[in-house]
Amino acid sequence: MSTLTTSPAPARRGPLLSGLTWLVWRQHRAAFWTGLAVTATGIACFAYQRASMMEYLSGIGWPTPTSPNWSAGFETYDSRLSTTSSLLGLLMPVLVGVFLGAPLIANDLEHGTGKLVTSQAVSRSSWLARKLGMAVLVVTMCTSALSAAFGWWWGPVSKENKALYWLAGSATGPAPVALTLFTMVGGVAIGMVLRRTLLSMVVTFGFAVAVQLVWASRWLDLGHLVTVTMRDGVGNGTFPNLPEGAYDMHQSYLTGAGELLAHGTCAMETQRVINECLARNDIVGWSVDYLPPSELSPMLWTGSAILLALTVAVAVFIFWWGRKRLY
Repeated sequence: MSTLTTSPAPARRGPLLSGLTWLVWRQHRAAFWTGLAVTATGIACFAYQRASMMEYLSGIGWPTPTSPNWSAGFETYDSRLSTTSSLLGLLMPVLVGVFLGAPLIANDLEHGTGKLVTSQAVSRSSWLARKLGMAVLVVTMCTSALSAAFGWWWGPVSKENKALYWLAGSATGPAPVALTLFTMVGGVAIGMVLRRTLLSMVVTFGFAVAVQLVWASRWLDLGHLVTVTMRDGVGNGTFPNLPEGAYDMHQSYLTGAGELLAHGTCAMETQRVINECLARNDIVGWSVDYLPPSELSPMLWTGSAILLALTVAVAVFIFWWGRKRLY
């Protein structure tokens, strides 16, 4: 008598996903894998750039350079850091919002896929939670990794350039993550309301650009300004000494009576006319409002908290709208 034997089931390969989670991953796998691939490529690029930068710095005797003109040779790395910080802080949130956020729900509503899925014993809330939750998870992982890697690259020279300190600093830590999540979730909400993929992408682009403009113009207001005054005149290179890396927000002339006049009050053509203007207005020194470098981190965390609170509010709207008016 022969014995019937059964072979063991082949081992399952790939991520252990099933049901609705597997469906969402498979549906958006192109966007998710693209994000993961771009993140891996970006981290590798940052690592290469940091190694190249550190090799240059080691060659000039960093942190005490032997050459007085070392900064001229560092301009290439300055430019790369500045460009990369702009890409992370400005371009990435826009791209994610347009190409992942806007089509996430709009495409399903436009083609009827969402209605088909929710008719198979799947609630609308569960479907929305899986779609939004997986997108948020992937975006958070990718943006956090890129932000941390860029901070690692920029860290050794963070205090060497005041302008770059504030520009590159805003592209590290929580700010890029919060900005990208907000534009992505905002794009999802726009797509859900408009129900047309292409139209949603166009509107989301405008929304993301508007968010970036508001953020760029207002995030510096989250810091606590420090005011320093000096009554030693305004000529011969006299100017208040600010801490290394400080960001001067406002410069004003100071009069003998303690009043403040705009910096351009005596912007004349000749020195004689300028001196007459200074004497006529009784200008005796400077008043400068600045942000100390220690304010950068608290400002970014405060701004990120505001953005994340807005993101949560938009997510609540998505679930409310999805339960009431999805179809």
